Amino acid sequence: MPVDALPQPHPVAVPGTVTYRHEFRDALGRPLRGTVTLTGKTGAVLDGLTVPPAPVPGELVGGVLEVALPPDTYRLEATLRTAEGARITVRDEIVLEVQA
Repeated sequence: MPVDALPQPHPVAVPGTVTYRHEFRDALGRPLRGTVTLTGKTGAVLDGLTVPPAPVPGELVGGVLEVALPPDTYRLEATLRTAEGARITVRDEIVLEVQA
């Protein structure tokens, strides 16, 4: 049975998307590790392509999440770990808007 292809990062942002960047660090300034899921509320249409409000997985690189997504309000859920292995759960709502 074929395995679904993993998402591949684009070297530049896709037209019509908004770049979201956030650093996750502990109290000592050390980068956290972990995964993030962003789920849009309404979805979008980009160049005739319908983008449903499906969960989008992401991974922190050096404590940084950087993604390019269509404008929408997103629910962010992150499962993070400190250098010592302590687990942290973060839930937030972010709004991505096109900058004029």
